[in-house]
Amino acid sequence: MIIKFLKYIIGFVTFKAWGGFSERFINLCEEEKISLWNIKNTNGEITASTSINGYKRLRSISKKTGMKMRTVKKCGLRFWLSKNRARSGLAVGAVVFMLILITLSQFAWRIEVVGNTEIEDEKILAVFEEYGIKAGAKISDLDLKTITEKALADMPDISWAKVNKKGSMLCIEIREKRKIPDIYDDSVPTNVVASEDGVILSSDVLCGTEEIKVGSAVRKGDLLISGIVTHRDGSEELLHADGIVRAQTKDTFEISKKNICLYSLTNYKKRYEIFFFGLKFPIGVAPDGDLISENASYLQSGDSVLPLGVIKTTGITFSENTVAPEEIQNLICLFKCSEHIKDLNETAEVKSSKISVSENNPDYSCAVYSTCEKNIAELKEIYTEKTMDKE
Repeated sequence: MIIKFLKYIIGFVTFKAWGGFSERFINLCEEEKISLWNIKNTNGEITASTSINGYKRLRSISKKTGMKMRTVKKCGLRFWLSKNRARSGLAVGAVVFMLILITLSQFAWRIEVVGNTEIEDEKILAVFEEYGIKAGAKISDLDLKTITEKALADMPDISWAKVNKKGSMLCIEIREKRKIPDIYDDSVPTNVVASEDGVILSSDVLCGTEEIKVGSAVRKGDLLISGIVTHRDGSEELLHADGIVRAQTKDTFEISKKNICLYSLTNYKKRYEIFFFGLKFPIGVAPDGDLISENASYLQSGDSVLPLGVIKTTGITFSENTVAPEEIQNLICLFKCSEHIKDLNETAEVKSSKISVSENNPDYSCAVYSTCEKNIAELKEIYTEKTMDKE
């Protein structure tokens, strides 16, 4: 491949020779050290390629051997430039373009973060940006190892990090620290009490003395499992009582439209920015409002994201508006009730739910009555006083 490239840069000629002594023609070329390649001899007609200087020297050999010569094709940069002399601007433009690409390849035009699950990309990028890793930075001026060590010192939740160069992109690979689970302390004496009212469905005592029976009703704060254990000899011991007590509970949620605050959109502004190799060119004034959002769209070539794109910034302003159609207020009440049922399913197993609507009420109130099944066991520490014998 390299030899072919050099031949193209220097230039070569493909020719035909016929009508004489073809074998003597080739022998004389070897004696004169004229390099020939791609040689074909068909019924005394020779087709071959040689350098530009070699082709000039073949004239004398062709006369000695009685061969007639004709040029078939001229190849190489030299001939291409001569042919496109009137279009010299294209060649200059191509050279300038290549120089620009070579120059731009020395800069980091895109920063990517991989390996994080809990920590947001923006927080990681902000820390590395303080030490120079940002779009538009010259890669050769960055001490990636030192920067990574400094960034790790500022991020205690990250255990390992490395910055890799991938073309004109820098990829920050990280590993987050595993959170150490809370140590279960069973040295503190506790009782298990009811976290809310309910009817006991099942009881699984892990430690302690069971104080309730299945089917009994309990109120919030009632003792379910005692941490005080009485032995056969009459002695008592304080333990860390624990267990799972499932009960059927009732849940009530009420809301009226007088408690609902409505907002209306009063202002909507947007601005576009052209992102070009790390530089931003805003078009218009930056929007303000109660809610600011930013959406970036970049050009892509296959799976690669190019450092060219458009960034859209939107600013939205709201104002409180309690004067809304009655139908909308009523629908919001129903939506709040259904949302409460959805949230309740995350902490308990909802067996049934009933929504009650008071349409005659001018405030239009809604209520949700749910029957649930959940674990109502709640640990409560047994406080003891420590005394010392006085001499």
